[in-house]
Formats: sequence, structure tokens, C-alpha cells
Amino acid sequence: MIPWSWQPRRTVRLLVVVTALALAASACAPDEDGGGGQAGGSVKLGFISPVTGFVAALGTDMRRGWEMYWSQNGGKAGDTTVQTVFEDDTGDPDVALTKARRLVEQEQVQLVAGPILANTAYAVAGYVAGRGLPTVQMTGADDLTQRKFDPLVLRVGYTSSQSNFPAGQWAYEQGHREAVTICPDYAFGWESCGGFVSAFVEAGGKITKQVWHPLGTQDFSTYVSQARQANPDVVFVGSAGGPDAILLYKAWTGFGLKDKIPLIGNCCFADQVFLREVGDEALDLQSFTYWVEGRDSPVVQNFVKAYEQQHKEIPSLYAAGAYTMAQVVAEALKKTGGKIEGKAFIDAARQVSLSDSLYGALTFDDTNNVVGPVYRTQVARREDGTLWSVDEQTFPEVSQFGSEGKEAFLEHPVFSRDYTGQ
Repeated sequence: MIPWSWQPRRTVRLLVVVTALALAASACAPDEDGGGGQAGGSVKLGFISPVTGFVAALGTDMRRGWEMYWSQNGGKAGDTTVQTVFEDDTGDPDVALTKARRLVEQEQVQLVAGPILANTAYAVAGYVAGRGLPTVQMTGADDLTQRKFDPLVLRVGYTSSQSNFPAGQWAYEQGHREAVTICPDYAFGWESCGGFVSAFVEAGGKITKQVWHPLGTQDFSTYVSQARQANPDVVFVGSAGGPDAILLYKAWTGFGLKDKIPLIGNCCFADQVFLREVGDEALDLQSFTYWVEGRDSPVVQNFVKAYEQQHKEIPSLYAAGAYTMAQVVAEALKKTGGKIEGKAFIDAARQVSLSDSLYGALTFDDTNNVVGPVYRTQVARREDGTLWSVDEQTFPEVSQFGSEGKEAFLEHPVFSRDYTGQ
């Protein structure tokens, strides 16, 4: 896939025209619940995820998590009935934008949730917010809540770089001084690498090589070979998950590197989608993430049990993330009395505080992004023999701005292929 460079902001003049047209259309359109939803009424939400294409496993799990939350709560948030219209973006930004337009212009949804890939998310968020509607995301695309912050966009998830700041610091503290990174060559990969690299270098480490591969790569032998030849102390993998993670790791073990070079994964590397396919070869793999299916929390274990009963497998990060998105939307609807009115709704959602969500204790910062724990995890065997990840160490209240703080962090450009914090 070509690295995404589309800018979701429009010119001021075009934004004014689009917003005015959106408001006019909203005023003229029939509203079955009397104006954006009200107590005892209903709201209509749009949900976009890839359920076909190369990341279909991720998008399918997202939809399952979203549906499970509403099913468990009778399809309601307080007294408000919630209807969802689903769309498949196939993992393609052009398709995602087309589907977002259909949801807004034809289905007349009042909020759009999803999608997952960074490039599709930038496209959808730019369009939906440009129409004056709120959008709730779980994608990692950093700039949605940073330099391109829009008050109509809320992320119920972590930025691509956020969970990797602790990974870089931890790797240095373990005595590693030279590192290689392997990441997909698009926004999510650049930003994932940026989190690790910036923290590792700040601690005193050195990045000897950064290996970039196209999203959807089928043969990783060339990329793994490059990492091996650099002979680093540690390798960080900033994977988009799914087939990319599986095929990369099979190449890694095929070169006999499992017990030779320490490997650290990001949030999406050793997820359940990966474990279902890789099996015992994944035992003891370490990752830095915010979803841990083996975490000793009643909230987590009740969710895992219910999901397994329904789908016969342990939920992935994508299922957990979409479930949490639905939970935050529901809590915001309760705060607004069932009304969805642009920025006011997102402001209400930002005030949601969860003492123990599926991710742990969550709050939101002033640019609508999660502040919460990051976990160092290890793949282990559950009592019944099933593989899952357990938390070995917790880093509480990790911000999207790392250890620098907001002002200093935003002075440097968004992480890219050319800038990863070195």
C-alpha cells in the first residue's frame, strides 16, 4: 500500500461551505427521535471496519466487540435506543471515505465509529468532522489528537507511538544499547517505531538500522535478513498485526533467531489473531500494549468469558477496543440525555472516567486522547492450554506525549519515515 499522505484538513473557505451545507441538511432532514437523540428516544450510529480484504480478521473482531457491548446492554444507553449501521472499508482509504459519505449523507447517522487503519482513519475523521458530526476512533493515527486535533474527534484507544514509549525506556534499562526496528512503511508503522526509537535514544541507546516493509508483505525473509545482519542487542517490531505479524514471525523463526536476538513487539504484534495462527512458537514473546486478555481483572475476565462463549476464541485487542468504544459512547449518551450534538457530545465523552475498563483505569486529556496504563506482556499458556498474554509489568498513566509533555512533544513533527525521534 502506498504510504498515506492525504491531508484531512480542508481550506477554511471549503470547510465553512461544507459545514454550512451539513447544518442545512441536518435542519431539513427528518429526525425520528426529535433532534439528535433524547431520553427515551433513539440514535443512529455508523460503524466502519474492514471485514473483507487483507485485515479482515481485525475488522471482524472490531464488529464483534461493538455488537457484544450493545447486546449485553439491551441495545440501549440509559433510556436511549441505539441503532448501528455497519460498513466494510476493506482496509482501503478511498473505500472508507465512500462508506463514510454513505453513512452520513444517505443513512443520516449522527456519529461515526471506526475504522482501524491509520490511513483509513485520517480520511474518515476528516470528512465526518468536516460535516460537523462527532467521530469516535480506536485507530492509532497519532495526529488525530495532536497537530491535527479536531474537537469533534475522540480516540478511545492509544496513539501508535504511545504504548511504545515505555518499550524504548525498558529496553535500555535491560542493558540493550543497539537496536534495530522492523515496521510497516506507512503512518502506523512510522509512529510505532517513533515511540520506541525516541524513548530508546533519549535513554542513551542507538538505532543501528530501521527496516521498512510494505503493508501486506507476503515474504519477510529480506527484511528479517537485514535485521540479522545488523547484529543488534534487541529488535523492536511495530507491526500492524494480522497477516503481517504472522508472516514476519514465521520468517524470524525460520532464520533461527528466536533464541538468538531478543524481540520486543508493539500492541498489535502478539495479539490473539497472531497467537491463533502461530501457536507454541509464540511462547514467552514480549510485547508492550494496553489490552491484556490474561490480566487479573474481573472486568477483563468477564469479557473474555462472554466472548469465548459466543465466538469460541479469546478476544483480540480489536474486539476489546471496539467494546470500549461502545462503552464510552454509551456513558456519554447517558451524560447528554441521549442527545448527540457535535462538540457537546465529544466534550461529554471526554469527561468519561473508567476506574477499570478493559484497558485499565482510563481518563482523557484535553485533546481527546486516552491517558492510561501500558503493560509489558508475555505469551503464556492458560490452565486449559490455550495461549494468551499476561501482564508482567504495568506503566501507569502513560500519555500520548510521552515523558516530554504536550508543549515540547508538539514542537517536533509527527513521526514519519524520515523522522522517528533520533
